[in-house]
Amino acid sequence: KARRRRELLTDPLRAAFVPVFLSESWVVEQTLRLMSEVEIAIPFAVLNRAVLEPDCALDVARQKRDATARARIGIRVVDHERLCRSAAAEPPLSYPRLQSGAFGTALLHIFAGKGGVGKTTCASSLALQLAKTKRVTLISVDPAHSVKDVFAHEQPPKNLTVETVDTRAKWQSFRETLGKEIDSAFEKLTPQGLTVAYDTDAMKQLVEIAPPGADELFAITRLADLIADASIDAIVVDTAPTGHFLRLLDLPRTAGEWVREFMRILLRYKELIPPGSLGEELVSASRALKDLDETLHSPRASVIVVTRPEPFVIAETQRLLDELERRGLHPAGVIANYVTPANDCKCDQTMRAGELALVGDATIIERRDSPPITLDELAGLFRVTSD
Repeated sequence: KARRRRELLTDPLRAAFVPVFLSESWVVEQTLRLMSEVEIAIPFAVLNRAVLEPDCALDVARQKRDATARARIGIRVVDHERLCRSAAAEPPLSYPRLQSGAFGTALLHIFAGKGGVGKTTCASSLALQLAKTKRVTLISVDPAHSVKDVFAHEQPPKNLTVETVDTRAKWQSFRETLGKEIDSAFEKLTPQGLTVAYDTDAMKQLVEIAPPGADELFAITRLADLIADASIDAIVVDTAPTGHFLRLLDLPRTAGEWVREFMRILLRYKELIPPGSLGEELVSASRALKDLDETLHSPRASVIVVTRPEPFVIAETQRLLDELERRGLHPAGVIANYVTPANDCKCDQTMRAGELALVGDATIIERRDSPPITLDELAGLFRVTSD
């Protein structure tokens, strides 16, 4: 099946990959990197929000930026023109106002939201602000690891440590070594009775029925270590898009039974499992699941939801807020990123009015014609107090 799928995806007559991008420099850089790594044929790319009919001086400048982006992409670009109308009628978001005081008291600050809304940028901004007076760790558990791009050209300040957890690679390694460790442990037993054979098979099958998101156990284990580290004053977490984030929140429940079943079998043969191997991994994971769940449901944690003022994004954001409430988590507030700024362009004025109606009382980050380049600029995206 894998061979047939690969043949399908690499056949330019049957499959194509079409990247969609904005003309902002960071987006162009990431799009070029993506295009270089994808092995599927790319017949063209789509430039979204293209300015085709300028109505002010700002639009003329945006047209020039669009032209530069098209040239950099290097293949045929199809324009998707920006829409100069207010957002479709949607009820405004229902959520608490973002309270800056929460950033001073909480230890764990988790940024959540749909992919592409700006979680990485907002998480980095908060981490940089807190690092002025605190010892901070910024950790990314998003497989895309866009946080690397933020600090690619400028080192973080001395009070800020930046980490990424490659959960997929760790899970792959865990699965590859797990079978060897199981075989090695059980080979030390004389082949008598059915229990050993049954348990060997049971443990191998447990690997195959791992719950969704089991790879993120490694992220949770690292988060638990950071929470327990008294030398760290604040932890800022850049998460994967909504679905992955909710799955991570559910891991204490969905993975708890799975881990405990592993440990129940291992305890029968604890004399055979070498130190620092599977047994310790599972004990650590079990403890981490419990510790993180307790922290998430305490005043030590705050969840900040990032959104954009677009109807379908707002709809998903409201579902996320509702899901957090259902899980007993109370969001600290919402940041609305990429809001159209107030200016003399008629198109922008119309769009801004509709966007503000959608996001209600959110903390606003206005769209910029050029993204923040320096870390100082990034730290100034939105303001919080840390005392």
